[in-house]
Amino acid sequence: MKIYPEQLSQHLQKLLPVYLVAGDEPLQKIECADQIREFCKQQGILERQIIEESAANPLTDQAGTLSLFAETRLLEWRFDKPIKKIHGEAIQEFINNQLQDILLITAPKLSNEKRLAWYKTLEKQGLVVEVWPIPVERLAGWLNNRAKKIGVTLQGDAVATLIERCEGNLLSAHQDLQMLSLLAQDQPITSENIRQYVGENARYTFYELSDACLLGQAPRALRMLASLQAEGTYPLPIINQLMRECQLLADWSEQIQAGSSLAEIMQSQRVWPKRQKVLQAAMRSPNPKKWYALLQRLTFIDKSVKGQAEGDVWQELAQVICLIANVNPMRVKPASKPDSQISSSSVSGLQDIKKALGV
Repeated sequence: MKIYPEQLSQHLQKLLPVYLVAGDEPLQKIECADQIREFCKQQGILERQIIEESAANPLTDQAGTLSLFAETRLLEWRFDKPIKKIHGEAIQEFINNQLQDILLITAPKLSNEKRLAWYKTLEKQGLVVEVWPIPVERLAGWLNNRAKKIGVTLQGDAVATLIERCEGNLLSAHQDLQMLSLLAQDQPITSENIRQYVGENARYTFYELSDACLLGQAPRALRMLASLQAEGTYPLPIINQLMRECQLLADWSEQIQAGSSLAEIMQSQRVWPKRQKVLQAAMRSPNPKKWYALLQRLTFIDKSVKGQAEGDVWQELAQVICLIANVNPMRVKPASKPDSQISSSSVSGLQDIKKALGV
């Protein structure tokens, strides 16, 4: 059976041979696995055996091997990458053999695995819990419910501040709430309290940064860039990611000018639906010259990182990010959209650009 994380408690009524917790959202994944472990402990299963991902079938050695201390054990098989066919067959064999041990599997987000026989067997005989990131529109409710459970009262401005600081990172939000529960002393939490008690917990990747640029979210992208810089991130992977995006969009722009439609291009290249939204936003006005000019500028920044040219790498990156997001950092007229409210004066430096954008 496949269920959502919030349904797990009501389905932990009797032991099943196998449990699968899959997804890329770490907090819910950890908590669901903990719930299953606790339930197994309540059923008298006190021995636990950790199985790491391997090229062979580790269940052959572990499953069916009698324990000296308990009749039934909890076997945990942890996957950092998608489950391979050979491992899926091992899982199916484990279920079909109806062994006494219980198997708990944790894995990344499922995709093609759902079409395979082993997954269908697991879904029929066991329990599948898929975890997903909390959508932005539900994040405020999630934070309020979470806070109430640990005795923390969040005022309206505090919720908005937490959302901004954590940027959907539930693990960071959970840690912030835990800290606030210790420091708040049963007093309502305001936005000012959060600034006083907790630091900036948002952790970004250069993939999230490039998506923010392509979506036209200049202030958010600059905030990500500042966070990456503060963490001491080596800038070359950021540059390479932005170059890949610009090269792709330059090629697509030329194809569109030659008569192809964006839908046809995406279909031919099998672009994922979630990815399509980002690229559609970037291709609202296809202009090969823009993307090639940005490629030229990123090439210069690449040389600066390698010591082959002189330039302030982070300042240059901030300006490129603005340009990708259709915001000119050097000469901009005030616009009606909040993300584009920039003074008409020239801007230099990451902090100046952020300030001008109201970040």
